[in-house]
Amino acid sequence: MPPAPRPPRALIHRRRGRAVRVLLVSYAFPPANRIGAVRLGKLAKYLCAAGHEVRVIAAPATDASLALEIPAEFVRYAPGWAVDAIFDGVTRELRRLWRATIAARGQPVSGAEGAEADGAAGGKGWRAALARHYHALMHIPDARGGWIGAATAAGYELIRSWRPDIVLGSAPPASGLVAAARIARVCGAPFVAELRDLWVDDPYYDEPAWRLPIDRLIERRVLSQAAGLVSVTPRWSAVLQRRYRQPVACIMNGYVETDFPRHPPGPPPGEVVCLVYTGNLYQGYRDPTPLFAALALPGEERRKVAVHFYGPHPDEIMPLARRHGVADRVFVHPPVPYKESLAVQQRADILLLLQWNNVKDAGNIPAKFFEYIGAQRPILLLGYPHGDLAAMLRERAAGVVANEPEAIARCLREWIARKAQGIPNVDPAAMRGLGREAQYRRYETFLYRLLDQRPPRCDPPHRAIRTGIFASMMMWRVAPPKIICRMRLCV
Repeated sequence: MPPAPRPPRALIHRRRGRAVRVLLVSYAFPPANRIGAVRLGKLAKYLCAAGHEVRVIAAPATDASLALEIPAEFVRYAPGWAVDAIFDGVTRELRRLWRATIAARGQPVSGAEGAEADGAAGGKGWRAALARHYHALMHIPDARGGWIGAATAAGYELIRSWRPDIVLGSAPPASGLVAAARIARVCGAPFVAELRDLWVDDPYYDEPAWRLPIDRLIERRVLSQAAGLVSVTPRWSAVLQRRYRQPVACIMNGYVETDFPRHPPGPPPGEVVCLVYTGNLYQGYRDPTPLFAALALPGEERRKVAVHFYGPHPDEIMPLARRHGVADRVFVHPPVPYKESLAVQQRADILLLLQWNNVKDAGNIPAKFFEYIGAQRPILLLGYPHGDLAAMLRERAAGVVANEPEAIARCLREWIARKAQGIPNVDPAAMRGLGREAQYRRYETFLYRLLDQRPPRCDPPHRAIRTGIFASMMMWRVAPPKIICRMRLCV
């Protein structure tokens, strides 16, 4: 009898209780204090706890306040280079020559700077348009394109001694997917592309028209190499299913109960209703204007409402608040570490969630929503009322959706009236099924499914690495940082 066919490696791992080797490639990873880093950091922690071997390639953190919950030796931080810095030496030299020319004419340098500023103001329109097209040209596939080469090189070095069974790339930025696809192709492992936001179909996509076909081409070239695709919302998963033939999984974000304070203090006593927003703002998309307009409506009752922002720059908030005459009721605080932001959320009377009030944003369910659910405080959503997020909010009785100042003012009056007795927490039933552990169990099952369908190849490592390096030189920008530094010095 012929020998029985050898089962896929994933099945061998499960039968023998061995670990699956997972390589995560993501620009954002702890200790970077970013919402994308939170998702990937928790995923790595879950996979390690489940007995799998995990290695990570990420970019160095600038704001290193998020806890790293896996051993540090499992993570390789690959520093990239800023693609915008290529012409820094040229622009510096041009500015120096401009100042020298003005000084030679006997005009003070400060006056030259003022004249330059006046000229910039007069040509603001075309200068802004030129800058937009310049950045669109340099940022292919995105502003982190200079990290692709560093991440790919780190991956090639890693797989000389540690061969993954599966490579998972996470975006945004899409540069992480490009690097992950290259590493997976070299080591013969299935590649999984996780899109926390859609790529070209992202509702916030605002590149010039000429960039669209380029981005479509790059997206299709990268994602067509994937064994499977992961999205974070049902509607976005449906978009990927229509465009690609690979299996698609919807693995939503979630909350981790143990990240919140064990004994939450709750909202402070008193008569002031505190609304809290944590995170960043996106100008033109997430707009607190209806709330500020509503604050001016209750008259004397407005002093019983305070809105606190943690994260945005004051210049994004305060001019708008002054325009509506409510600057005395709006407070902007510096960003805080992740776990401290969760404690801030639990101390709020109402949690403010700002989204884009546009049908294009109908499928967006931000990670912040799951944090707010975990905090168990009522949510005020300013955003598209007929989208998936608004539907989840209503179905779980976790808050209200309002976009008109009059409707928001009615909510404020109701909360003011209830403040003395205390605004109750959201029913714990609203949290059901939204924990990260439940989502990551589904993630693990999806990875096993992909390994069953497409077990890793066993290519000779030395040959694969040579091929990968040659391919890297032929594909998008992979300029070594040292060469770029020399170019800048020569200028």
